[in-house]
Amino acid sequence: MNKSTINKTLWLSGLVTGALVGAYLYKNKDDFGPQKEKLNSLLGDFQSIIGDLKTKLLEAKSEGLEATKTALQAAKDKVEKVK
Repeated sequence: MNKSTINKTLWLSGLVTGALVGAYLYKNKDDFGPQKEKLNSLLGDFQSIIGDLKTKLLEAKSEGLEATKTALQAAKDKVEKVK
């Protein structure tokens, strides 16, 4: 596997783990009683992290598209030079 695939796999596993932990905490929030305020803070932090991950994913997607466009343009230029 290349580095990009490993990074995506790790990122997705972290996202899934965070979502599962958040869902568990949300489902059991009444059991925590006096820690409810701390739990709400943690859920807010999870939402913030997920938002940041979404932004980074969109940035990576844009970078990948730009790299593809550049590679295609370079290949097109080489083909035109050969003609």
